[in-house]
Amino acid sequence: MKRAYICSPLKGNIKQNIKNAIAYSKYVYERCGMIPLVPHLYALVLDDNDPAQRDLGRSLGLDQLLTASDVWVFGNILTQGMQAELKTALQFKRVIHYIKDDECEKILREYAT
Repeated sequence: MKRAYICSPLKGNIKQNIKNAIAYSKYVYERCGMIPLVPHLYALVLDDNDPAQRDLGRSLGLDQLLTASDVWVFGNILTQGMQAELKTALQFKRVIHYIKDDECEKILREYAT
């Protein structure tokens, strides 16, 4: 089974953005048959407000990206972290899927808990 890296905003409303990432992961698994890799879960262990821990989390996430065949980008706005992830994905020639805001809203209605 292919692995899919979930690329979506974390900064801002972290709790809500983690819930969104989980819903996107359910979508990728159930609808696309891929194993979701969710770097947002590191925010549950590390302090995103601590620059050293944020950098560690981003590094761990990028390691996950390298094991993925595909990157799923959720939303129209690309944060600085998402831009770095996409740069790496392009550099390593990963397949990139862009999901616009209107489709994200549908996914969240169906898969958010």
